[in-house]
Amino acid sequence: MTQSCTCKNPECNKPFGVVDQEEKFLAKKELPLPDYCPRCRHKKRMALRNERELYKRPCDNCNNSMLSTTPESAPYKIYCQKCFWENIG
Repeated sequence: MTQSCTCKNPECNKPFGVVDQEEKFLAKKELPLPDYCPRCRHKKRMALRNERELYKRPCDNCNNSMLSTTPESAPYKIYCQKCFWENIG
């Protein structure tokens, strides 16, 4: 039996169902039923997503050119893959 809920997004406010399997899973994990419909939950997740803009920049250790999701103006050090593995290994 599907549980009926109403989306708490004031722009949506549509009814949606929570199937038995999902309800059992949430209960097992001690989580509440969702407040938002699947469409609104998806929108919220997509708003937090990094669009993966790539920057060409030098490694902060060896100065070799590389591609990174972090711009050179970032306040922290970014290493190429080789330097990263050498520093953590």
